[in-house]
Amino acid sequence: MNEKNNNNHYLSLRALISESLLRDSSLFTFLFLLIIAQGGENILLLLFPLITFTFSLFFRILSSNKMKTEFKNSLIVYNPLGLERKHANRLFYCTLFQLILIFWLGGESLYNPHIVLNYISYFLGFLIFLYTFGFFWIFIDSWKYTKIEIITDTTEARSTLPFSKDLRNIFSFLKLNNFRMVAYITFFVFIILNILNIITLFFINYGTIGIQLLLPGSQIITISYFFYGFLIISPTLTIVFLIKNYKTNNKISKEKLDKILEPLPRNLQIKIIENLKALNNRIKEQLKSE
Repeated sequence: MNEKNNNNHYLSLRALISESLLRDSSLFTFLFLLIIAQGGENILLLLFPLITFTFSLFFRILSSNKMKTEFKNSLIVYNPLGLERKHANRLFYCTLFQLILIFWLGGESLYNPHIVLNYISYFLGFLIFLYTFGFFWIFIDSWKYTKIEIITDTTEARSTLPFSKDLRNIFSFLKLNNFRMVAYITFFVFIILNILNIITLFFINYGTIGIQLLLPGSQIITISYFFYGFLIISPTLTIVFLIKNYKTNNKISKEKLDKILEPLPRNLQIKIIENLKALNNRIKEQLKSE
């Protein structure tokens, strides 16, 4: 087996650290500190990249350490949440753009405050777009990667299997109806939130009361109360759908599994069953009961 301790294959905190995790964290921290150094007193805007980065960090940890908790030469492709590395990259990309926008706003408020007044609507529009798009983006192609697959051709390198070459070996996957529901809901929420943001920005420009934020240059801007909703809705839906996908993909079809295992040698069947039981307790219980 790969690196494990003797406590149910759980990794220590030190083992969770990877190069990609350190790279993302150091870059985020550097940009975050640059914004803090500008002297802004309100942290509401910073909550947007902070939440996006938290999700990116979660997927980065899963992706970087999946191989450390799997069997060596594992015959199982286990992606109940989709391709975590791709999720982490997409969310981190959106995080960096948000940080750059906020840093630009702080810099302009210090040196060119008139630009802030002229372009604040564009800034807020792009900020909400990038924030909501990140959570929609990770579900666009989730049907490709959300699966549990058995590799029956042991000569194939596991790293070359982002897509299945034999669909018959996939015995748990994101059903088309589930994918459509998640994709449609996240898409419509993404569109509705951005339309609502444009509408609220229009009313703010005409003096509607909202939340007042003090920028680093002692300049006050007004944003809509809907910003709290923008902050909460997308990540909340993402958590709900990830949990739903996870539970759906951990339901084992014994008939499908038997059909895949039937032509294989007995020793390989036993190894695959043991690999499946080691994934999580839910699958272990299903295999025992069935």
